[in-house]
Amino acid sequence: MRVFVTLCSVLLTFAIPLSVQLDEADPYSVEFVRSALRLHSQGIYFSVVEKNIPRRGDQISIALLKIFTDDELSNPQIVRSFLPLIQKSFSQPDAISMDVDKKPRVTLFLLKYLQRNISDVQTQRDIEETIKFVQEKAAPILS
Repeated sequence: MRVFVTLCSVLLTFAIPLSVQLDEADPYSVEFVRSALRLHSQGIYFSVVEKNIPRRGDQISIALLKIFTDDELSNPQIVRSFLPLIQKSFSQPDAISMDVDKKPRVTLFLLKYLQRNISDVQTQRDIEETIKFVQEKAAPILS
C-alpha cells in the first residue's frame, strides 16, 4: 500500500508541472519536452504527456534544439532517446495544434544535421527511419 501511495505521489508531482506547461508560458514547449524525456527515460508514460506529444509537431524539434548542446546532439544514446518523441509528434498530423508546426521544417533540418554528425550505424538507421516516417506523415501537408 505504501508503494502505491508513493508512486501516486510521484506521478502527481510530475503531473502538476506538466499541466501548467501546456500554456503560453512555454511557447517552444521546452519544459514540456524536458519533462517528457525525463519520464520516458524512466519508463513512465503519463497520459497527459502521451496525448499532448502528437499535438506538438515541429515544436518538439525546436525544444530539442534548445535543450541539447552540439556535443549532446552527437551522442548516439541521447539521439536514440528522443527519436521516438519526434515520431510521435508527427504520428497524427491532423491533431497538431498550430498550422505552422504541421510542416516539419525544423524537424527535417534537425534530423539531417544528426545524419551528418552521428557515426553510429544503428543510430544512422534510426534517424533515416524517422526521416521517412515524418516525410510520409507530412506528405499531404507538404504538397
